[in-house]
Amino acid sequence: MAEPSTLRAVQVEALVVMKVIKHSTQTFPTTATGSLVGMDKDGILEVTNCFPFPTVDIPQDGHQEVRDLAAAAPRAKANTGYQNEMIKMLREVNIDAANVGWYTSTSMGAFVNLNTIENQFFYQKELNERTIALVHDVSRSSQGSLSLRAFRLSPAFMAAYREGKFTVESYVILHYV
Repeated sequence: MAEPSTLRAVQVEALVVMKVIKHSTQTFPTTATGSLVGMDKDGILEVTNCFPFPTVDIPQDGHQEVRDLAAAAPRAKANTGYQNEMIKMLREVNIDAANVGWYTSTSMGAFVNLNTIENQFFYQKELNERTIALVHDVSRSSQGSLSLRAFRLSPAFMAAYREGKFTVESYVILHYV
């Protein structure tokens, strides 16, 4: 039997891929974020559905603020409540609805930043150490092949971040699932 934090694979349903692509391209160049639901079955994380986090209306002159709010959405208190309510409704109609992570969009691979790290740390610490961040690169996908990758924070990084002592050089931040 594998240790609890070991994932052998991530399996993403086609419906999820299409929803993530649609949300990401509609909000481009702003960051799109949302919740992933599914189930963890024998070391395979099955992502069976997703839904976007609600958007916040911001005045037109604050483009950078919009990006920061969207990127921080997965751990926002209001969205945590929204996410729990959505998962409750999905369960009521008998859909696999365990929280298995979150998704985000990026452009040209520029997604490893403080918001991404804090979001994934929040998910792995608060919800489940086996949750993932699914990253869709809109720019690279528009060049002809889908760019969709799953990531988790490494156990060493989780421990160092929890204790408040880490450097990017001394730890592998994300590892590819």
